[in-house]
Amino acid sequence: MSLDIASPRRSSEAAPQPDYTRFCQGIKSLTGIDLGQYRPAQMERRLRTFAERNGCRDLDAYLLTLKADKVALDGFLDRMTINVSELFRNPERFQELEKNILPDLLQQHPRGLKVWSAGCSYGAEVYSLLILARELAPRATHEFHAYDLDERVLARAREGVFAPSDMRNVSPERRTRWFTEEQGPGGPQWRAKDELRRGIQFKRFDLLKDRFPTGFDLIACRNVVIYFNDDAKDVLYRRFLDALVPGGVLFVGSTERINGSEAMGWEKAGTFFYGRPG
Repeated sequence: MSLDIASPRRSSEAAPQPDYTRFCQGIKSLTGIDLGQYRPAQMERRLRTFAERNGCRDLDAYLLTLKADKVALDGFLDRMTINVSELFRNPERFQELEKNILPDLLQQHPRGLKVWSAGCSYGAEVYSLLILARELAPRATHEFHAYDLDERVLARAREGVFAPSDMRNVSPERRTRWFTEEQGPGGPQWRAKDELRRGIQFKRFDLLKDRFPTGFDLIACRNVVIYFNDDAKDVLYRRFLDALVPGGVLFVGSTERINGSEAMGWEKAGTFFYGRPG
């Protein structure tokens, strides 16, 4: 069931225009994406910029264009679902995972870790996490889940193919161990080996509507929640807390923090890591 959450607005912030409200309703019917969960002023400015670039005078006209033109709709979805990533993005965070977070979790769960990449995009994050888990505990049986709202990036994630720009933080040793270099349409590319791709379960999932799975030792949700309004953020962070086992850890983006985390039940587990108390 969809969340019915309204973002609190300051008195100085103008109410959304009627065509914005109609646009949000139309997009929800067309794609299932609920734009009402995002910060309204920021989202309305962004959408009007999209409309102008597509030669539309207002959001009503832009909605009609998206309904009639699949190419325009695909372009809109590409802009709305932020699919910017790379393997081992923010290397210092992955070093903290490798040296501190994952060894602690493996000490608690030596048979293997259950990990969820929530908002996995095209898979760079979840493959990075699985590489670390396999290197630290190669004999353990790990269970990795990667979910995203966008079916197109999920198809790409299942392929496990990465461009040179995605590989900047991958050492030569890891490239050789975990990837196969091949020639792609635009030049060289790297494909994750079968043993990695078989280790991840990909699934379409709406963080704002679908029932959360549970029992995770580690959840990574980075640079996804920042686009939601404050009430939606609070609901999601509470659900992430419930989805972790005691002693489990949530890994957030390098510009994110959980407001009122202690009151919510979180404890600090590291830089941009929050833990569920054991």
